[in-house]
Amino acid sequence: MTVSSEKLIAHAKSRTQTVADKVREAMRAIELDVEKNDGIYPFNRGRLTQAEVCRRAGIHKITLQGKAHKTTTREAIDAWIKRIRKRLFTGRKAVRKAVTERADDWKSRYFAVARWIDHYHLEEIARHEEHSKALLRIEVLEAENIKLRFEFSKGKVVSLRPNQRPDDGSAQV
Repeated sequence: MTVSSEKLIAHAKSRTQTVADKVREAMRAIELDVEKNDGIYPFNRGRLTQAEVCRRAGIHKITLQGKAHKTTTREAIDAWIKRIRKRLFTGRKAVRKAVTERADDWKSRYFAVARWIDHYHLEEIARHEEHSKALLRIEVLEAENIKLRFEFSKGKVVSLRPNQRPDDGSAQV
């Protein structure tokens, strides 16, 4: 073998390996799409075929017909498609049913949260009213307390300014 034929063979093998790598990467991406969409393939109207894997890999489907890929890459794709189709919802009715069930589930979850939020707002309004009543009651009791202290002290009530302490000697008489 000459040096140039060895280079040609090496180049051909690297092209074959590049195609196989692209296909594996496309299959991983498809699996992620199916996983993210809970068993529904979001492209190609939900159909998963050899042609779709080739499209995602950026290669032409005829590439799989060549001698280098016919018994390796193509068979690997076919086996992978059979395996992943078990996890897929296929067919218009099955996909529509699955999507409708998911939408209904999310709708019920939304309404449950909305009811909780409404309940929370009502409780918050009630708490605010109770707080306002409590503050009013505190004002009434403080006024009554001052009145009682004045009555029991025989007119010698010491009132403090708001920022004074009783022990600093600056109280008013």
